[in-house]
Amino acid sequence: MSRYFYYLVIMCMSLNIVINVPMVLVQERFNGAIMSILISIPVGTFLAYFFTKAMSRYKSKGLPEVFAEELPKYVSIPYLFFLGMMWILSGTFAVVSFSYIIKLYLMPEMDVRVITGLLIATVIFGAARQTKSVMFLTEIIIIITFPLVAFILFKAVTSDFFYPIHVLRELHFTWQWPSYSSICASTYLFTGYINLGIANRYIDSSKVLRFFWLVPVLGTLIIISTFFIPLGFFGIEAIGDFVYPWLITADTLKMEYGFIERVSFFFLLVFLLLSLLFGIVTWHIGLKLIIGMVAGAKRGKRRLLSQRAYSFIFLAAVGAGTLVLGESVNQREFFTIVRYWLNFRLPAEVLLVLTILLMSLRRKNT
Repeated sequence: MSRYFYYLVIMCMSLNIVINVPMVLVQERFNGAIMSILISIPVGTFLAYFFTKAMSRYKSKGLPEVFAEELPKYVSIPYLFFLGMMWILSGTFAVVSFSYIIKLYLMPEMDVRVITGLLIATVIFGAARQTKSVMFLTEIIIIITFPLVAFILFKAVTSDFFYPIHVLRELHFTWQWPSYSSICASTYLFTGYINLGIANRYIDSSKVLRFFWLVPVLGTLIIISTFFIPLGFFGIEAIGDFVYPWLITADTLKMEYGFIERVSFFFLLVFLLLSLLFGIVTWHIGLKLIIGMVAGAKRGKRRLLSQRAYSFIFLAAVGAGTLVLGESVNQREFFTIVRYWLNFRLPAEVLLVLTILLMSLRRKNT
């Protein structure tokens, strides 16, 4: 089961080729984006390693069980709620972002609320499943999509329209000190390990560490491709004119002997699957953290409805909130919200890793 850890990490890395990470890095391309990438690789790797190492000492336990053992209720209950909502928000942003993409590039005549609603319904249906079912779904989709993502990256690098001179021009800004936002965005690429907070119930984390070198290797290749390939196509000035630079990059590619000539349609289908998967996984993890919080607060009390019914009610409320968010803000305001969330996420993530690490060290010494 240790392979599922890498599926979850690859899912997060692959999806952020298109949304969130490139949006910030392109904006900061003259203000230390390259340095933030160089910083994010060791920072993201160490955070992932220490979290995985710490969780390996709590075999077959998720964060709700760990917090119930190690922390008092007045700390564990609000902390689980906070973590659950943070992870649910990450899925919400992915769903809203991809609904914008579908509206812009696939179905310009369809109401964006209908698009968002269909995506939300799919995500709710998947997120309400059992954790093992979600993990099996993750395996299927990653096995299908990751080779296709790698193929698209290869096609882009070997394209006649990719000019390395643009990359060399960007390298002149390597030693610019990075902004806080660019560091937060770059490290987000590695944050898929947080799913271990629930998946640890089924994954032997100690076995994950045997092949942990894959995390920095894949992370380095993907984040470099995410930033530099669009630059190689459009140059360091023109790249700033695009909201989703990777979609325009994919639209310049074609498969001469493929059954679909334009790579952009192929690209959108792959990332639609990844967006739905990311929404399902993050809402599922957030739901399980909230359930763990409620179980800790109401242990021994009788429930009026089944846990499954409560899950659908909660996810329906989250879906309604997602629709309201997508309807009440424009694209620029939405990107600003995402940027603020990314800035807040990194210290919250560091705090979680330090908390789990210190608790695991205390457990080892007792």
